[in-house]
Amino acid sequence: MKSTHDYRGLRFERPTHPAVYRPIAIGLALGLFTLLWAIIPHSALYWLLLPLLALAVWTATYGWRQAVGSLHNLLHRLEQL
Repeated sequence: MKSTHDYRGLRFERPTHPAVYRPIAIGLALGLFTLLWAIIPHSALYWLLLPLLALAVWTATYGWRQAVGSLHNLLHRLEQL
């Protein structure tokens, strides 16, 4: 027999996160990267690695499943070009 109190205390709603969490994380990571790179200047590598770093930080703000899914979708779109 099922009791109506079996699910008491469980919270099924989605947790609320500020909408600006990802842009702030990406901005901070890029700012830190720029600051550290200014100490060790390698200008050619900076411009080659900056987009890769932005992509890595962007995917890291997701869980690993969403990051793998986003990477899969990106690679699929690149194949279709």
